[in-house]
Parts: sequence; C-alpha cells; structure tokens
Amino acid sequence: MPSVSSRTRRAVVTLRKLPAKIKAVFLGLVLVGAAGGAAALVLAPADNSLDASRIIESLSRPQQETDKLPAPALAILPKDLIDPSQTRLLGKSDDYTYYGAPAGDKIYIVPVDSAGQGRSLGCALLKSFEAYGLKTESPDRTEAGWLVVPAGAKRALESVKGEGGWSQQAPNFLVRTNH
Repeated sequence: MPSVSSRTRRAVVTLRKLPAKIKAVFLGLVLVGAAGGAAALVLAPADNSLDASRIIESLSRPQQETDKLPAPALAILPKDLIDPSQTRLLGKSDDYTYYGAPAGDKIYIVPVDSAGQGRSLGCALLKSFEAYGLKTESPDRTEAGWLVVPAGAKRALESVKGEGGWSQQAPNFLVRTNH
C-alpha cells in the first residue's frame, strides 16, 4: 500500500493532467463546500439556555414598581445569589403574589403573602427548564405556582386538568388554589 504522501503526490499529478474545465468544476465544488461549512458555523443560533428573559419576558425591560418585592420579603432572598433589582412580577391570586428572579444558572419563584412576607423559594436550572418548568407551593400549602415555557400554558393546564384548581394568571404562569 502506498504511503499517504505518495497518494497525495499522485492526486496532485492526476489533478494537473485533468482538462481546465474539469479542474474549474472541481475547484468550484471545493469552494462551495467550504462556504457551506462556514455558513453553517455563522448561522448556528446562539446558546441562550442561560438567558432567563426567554422564560420571564419582562426581564428584557427595566424593573417596574410592581416588579419589586415588598421590603419584608427581601429578607428571604439569598443576598449573594439574587439581585433584588432583577425580580419580576409573575402573577397574583387572592392570597399570594408571585415573583420570579434569575440567579446565575437558576431561576427562582418567590411566593409573597398578603402581609408582604416571603417564606419560601422555588428553584430550577435554566438549562433544563423546558423539561418541566418551575413549580412551587406556598408555605401553608394552600396554593401552588407553576412557571412554564412561554406558549406552554395551555398544554400545562391540559396536563393537570385532573388535579383541579389551576388557572392561568399570565401567558406562562399558572396558579392552583387548594382551598
């Protein structure tokens, strides 16, 4: 079997012996293939799996007054993880107001009672959010909040129709009352 360098030399000699038209076609095919490969690299979508605004759209705009956690609820936030200026209102029920917040590779839900107290947090990894979303219960277990993928609320509601008590509070936020 000839060596690699010997085969390469034979290929170059063979190419030199080809007519000019065939060489041009061959060169064109090589260039088209290279351009196609480069275009595939350029057109590949950016990885936005750690961008929480793909889940909580309001994160793409400045925080509004209604997005701010009440002062008593701020005490529950892990200060080294969640920036209070990043909280956003997700939805409300009669008893709780739900806020969402990104933190690194995670997303949180903070249920806040009518007195402004936050006593629990729900958390999910951003990269695996599409698998289930983020569901959390209030500390007294009277209700639950479920943040789902945008445009996924209808399917999520359908999946829990046997549980009862679920209602859509926002385009991708559901609440279940247990009382």
